[in-house]
Amino acid sequence: MAIIAISRQMGSGGYTIAASVAKALGYAYADRQMIVNAAKAYDVPEAAIAEVAERRLSAWQRFDEEKIRYRTFLDAAYFSIAEKDNVVTAGRGIAALVCGVRHALRVRIIAPHEVRVERIMKKDNLDHAKAVHKIREYDRNVTARISYLFGPEWLLPENYDLVINTMRDDPALYADMVAAAASHPQFVATPASTQLVRNRSLAAQVRAAIAANRHTRSGVDLEVTADKGQVNLKGSVRHLSIRDAVLAVVKEVPGVESVSGEEVTVSYYHPAAV
Repeated sequence: MAIIAISRQMGSGGYTIAASVAKALGYAYADRQMIVNAAKAYDVPEAAIAEVAERRLSAWQRFDEEKIRYRTFLDAAYFSIAEKDNVVTAGRGIAALVCGVRHALRVRIIAPHEVRVERIMKKDNLDHAKAVHKIREYDRNVTARISYLFGPEWLLPENYDLVINTMRDDPALYADMVAAAASHPQFVATPASTQLVRNRSLAAQVRAAIAANRHTRSGVDLEVTADKGQVNLKGSVRHLSIRDAVLAVVKEVPGVESVSGEEVTVSYYHPAAV
């Protein structure tokens, strides 16, 4: 069993390769549609999520609430898929979520600029100048957005197990490369690596549940960790009533066996809010 997380450049053929890998291995395939699924699963307007994803973002916005909210639902959606193993995902920055997971193969698919331009010219029926402009705008905007959401490390080649230059116009060749790497014993799931994904998934579902509930979505600054069904909350909430509501929400999340709120502090106490 393996998790294959693919990041790609426009014009690199990444989506075609990802779909081919999934078909060759008999794996499930998920692309950016899982963002839409996140919106539906947690009753978050799709337009609101898309707005954050597509906005041009500057450094001073790095830790704003919308970023945290967007990542919360994205993480939950991704791990609900990844937890099942045998899955290929293609989405910018997604590979960062499975860093440190033994059976996760992180792949970056790139291509020389002129090769990408030629492919976009053909695909979108554009002249050379318009294709160049489209790729440059895409690269600039995407780099800013994904660096905002996942940190600049997502661009570094050393953060991937495999970086493929698709200079040759042969998607099947590159799909074979990825499939062969995923089949290597190095990426076979172990009980420990499987449990790690389950732990991350449960923590993500808990964070999403807290963010989706109208009683707990504000006035909360919590770190959530999970281990074999045991959830630990650490951080602060604005009122005692919010802490109680958070604990109640967490206990209802499927897979949660116990929850500890001993490290949750109340940053502001007001008797009328209790």
